[in-house]
Amino acid sequence: MSAHLSSSLIRFGTFELNLQSGELRNRGQKVRLQEQPLRVLARLLERPGEIVTREELRSELWPADTFVDFDHGLNAAIKRLRDALGESADAPVFIETLARRGYRFIAPVNGSALSGVEIAAAERKSFSLTPWTALAGLVPIVVAVLLWAAWRIPPRHTDAIERKLTSNSSENSVSSADISPDGKYLAYSDNSGIYVKLIRTGETHSVPLPPNFSGHVDNWFPDGSHLLVSRNDESAKPGLWRISVFGGSPRLLADDASGGSVSPDGARIAFCRADLTYDSLLGREVWIMRSDGTDPIKVAPDKGSRVGAPVWSPDGKRIAYVRTSMAYDAPTRSVELNEWQSAGAQTLFADNRLATALHWLPDGRLIYVLDAQQPFGRRDSSVWTMSPPRGGKISEPAKRIVQGNGAIRQIAGSADGKVLITLRENWSPSIYLSTLAATGTPALMPRRFTLDESANVPTGWTPDSAAVLFYSDRNGASEIFKQAIDRPLAENLVTAAEQLSQPRVTPDGSEILYISTPKSTGPETRSSIFAIPINGGTPRLVLEDVAIFAVQCARLPSTLCLYSVTKGNTRETFRFDVRSGKSTDPPQIDPEGFWSLSPDGSQRAFVPVASSEGTIQLRSTSSNRTRDLVVKGWNGLMHIDWSADGKSLLVGWHNQERDSALLNVTLDGTVSVLLRSSNFIGYAIPSPNGRLLAILQVAPAKNVWQTENF
Repeated sequence: MSAHLSSSLIRFGTFELNLQSGELRNRGQKVRLQEQPLRVLARLLERPGEIVTREELRSELWPADTFVDFDHGLNAAIKRLRDALGESADAPVFIETLARRGYRFIAPVNGSALSGVEIAAAERKSFSLTPWTALAGLVPIVVAVLLWAAWRIPPRHTDAIERKLTSNSSENSVSSADISPDGKYLAYSDNSGIYVKLIRTGETHSVPLPPNFSGHVDNWFPDGSHLLVSRNDESAKPGLWRISVFGGSPRLLADDASGGSVSPDGARIAFCRADLTYDSLLGREVWIMRSDGTDPIKVAPDKGSRVGAPVWSPDGKRIAYVRTSMAYDAPTRSVELNEWQSAGAQTLFADNRLATALHWLPDGRLIYVLDAQQPFGRRDSSVWTMSPPRGGKISEPAKRIVQGNGAIRQIAGSADGKVLITLRENWSPSIYLSTLAATGTPALMPRRFTLDESANVPTGWTPDSAAVLFYSDRNGASEIFKQAIDRPLAENLVTAAEQLSQPRVTPDGSEILYISTPKSTGPETRSSIFAIPINGGTPRLVLEDVAIFAVQCARLPSTLCLYSVTKGNTRETFRFDVRSGKSTDPPQIDPEGFWSLSPDGSQRAFVPVASSEGTIQLRSTSSNRTRDLVVKGWNGLMHIDWSADGKSLLVGWHNQERDSALLNVTLDGTVSVLLRSSNFIGYAIPSPNGRLLAILQVAPAKNVWQTENF
């Protein structure tokens, strides 16, 4: 028997599983659970924090000579187990789903053979992820990340009811989705295939496809059993295909075609054609053909601009699409209505914030999306409805349905118009670890360290270089965590009613400092710096001040610690003592920017926010002497940290093309590239022994949301 199950009683959260009697209890009350879900739970508890594959569970639940629909049976067992534990697949507390691989038990297990790092508070109650109030302006150490990333704030409206239908990671984002006409099924695609999910239960089945066939789910056919798919793999030209969700050979309907939409009566298909973009979502022409692929006609010719996927009016007499024209690199976007039978098109309205996603409701309202461009490439979206007139001008104002963070890439609805789905792209910070060679260059490609999709922000290490200190919203609010480099689970060090951030080690390594800020803040809101023992314990107040946003300490023999506050457009940085609090020495004054204290405490390295110059300022902590360090050829420097030995600087860099890099800059301005990525690289925190880097990276994750009561 595994060491994890050496006792017949296994406790997790408020639950207790008795392996000997086969009983599950919650707060002492027996929970009804059938044999198969119970065996699945026992198998997961045998290896908490590790992946248990679907094949392992298959061999556990069904002998080799048993003929059963394994996928359906396992999905049903997992569903019953989740119901018993009071959680959902979209917001897992105990069991994490790894798409098409297996499952992992993610909650702390009391009495197991796990280390103290993995065993956090065993009596932690079940929770549901709630929005994390954005910390922009309060924590400039991640200002760029906050502006780049959508901080887990689901779009909200006072009436609309929303829920998340998929929870794919950034490594396997949902690329397309559509809801079935009856509103019961979600069809979606990701890196591994096309899937159909029963929304009510979460049961998911893959759509059988030929080898090397991958595609974008454009639309359901009205029969509810076939999908219209744009093929986009490298082995074939872009084309539109009809695919049965039950299997069988896909049928090619049109070459050089994508972004298809089936008319409400199922008789015709509108689609894009000509000079399709790399993602096959935009073309230069709009065509219509019969649903069997015959009689194609061009209804919108090439005008030197691009068109998005068309959508049908409820009566099938008009189509709508977004047209994008480029002029001096500035896009001009408009919604175009096309009376396709007479080839007459008119511009409904123009707005340069338009996204390409459209949907026409059965009652005649047209749904469109407006993007709000944010710095560093992030987009926020809002969903609107308006009633297109039959000629003449728009007489009624548009109505906003939903507003929130994240870019909406696709929108669709059920045939009765009661349910909408949106495909949203969000960015979440994650921690990666990389080993450094003796030369100071990465010896290995970074590996992902935090495996959940919460916002995880590293700011320090334990003195022995064995664990990373970070803050995360994984429990719904920003809290302080410590995670050993060889463990999959983190220890929650501090929880509070306020937002906690920036864990940093004191000079002697005995305590961890962190910032505590009220959730509701204003210009005069007071923040606090607290300290806790390095292995956790009761917090003690170090000092209070208005709008604290950064804290950092040097290492012995230096005892210097600094913190910064916001004063309008300037930043004031003060000395303080970890025991007695704030110093009476005058502060150093800076513009908005990022700074890092050298390990010996002699100087700060500073980079102004939004600076287009490749210059780092080195400021003495004992005087106002400043030296400019010019980094030639690298405009767009961002966050900055010192190397462990204090001989160089680790600097984040980005450009407007979304290229991002981690640079090592010596004190004479020599640059070497440690890491380059299309994902956003925020910064790197070196371990005290100089052998490891904790790197903050932000990658997009796309998932599907459902909206009702709009």
